[in-house]
Amino acid sequence: MATRISGELPNIIKISRLFKVLGNPKRLQLIYLLIQKSMSVSEISSTLNWEQSGVSHQLQLLRKYNLVQQHRHGKVVIYHLDDPKVMTLIADALSHAEDIVK
Repeated sequence: MATRISGELPNIIKISRLFKVLGNPKRLQLIYLLIQKSMSVSEISSTLNWEQSGVSHQLQLLRKYNLVQQHRHGKVVIYHLDDPKVMTLIADALSHAEDIVK
């Protein structure tokens, strides 16, 4: 039985792009941090011991793919991840990694 792929190709490309974004260890670490709690660039920078410019660059890319949202709290921009699908994807990946890497 042949698998139907041609009509699903645009979605496969989108999935590939998503995994490429999530495949970067720094971005994955940043996403995992934001799953725990919302934070500003300076809080993220301090927690992960990264330069603020690097944090901002990674957040900009994650925002481009709608993986991270932001809201303003006074003069401070707070970043958060509130997409349950992304949270589930990360949790499932972590669980799977624990199962295969023993």
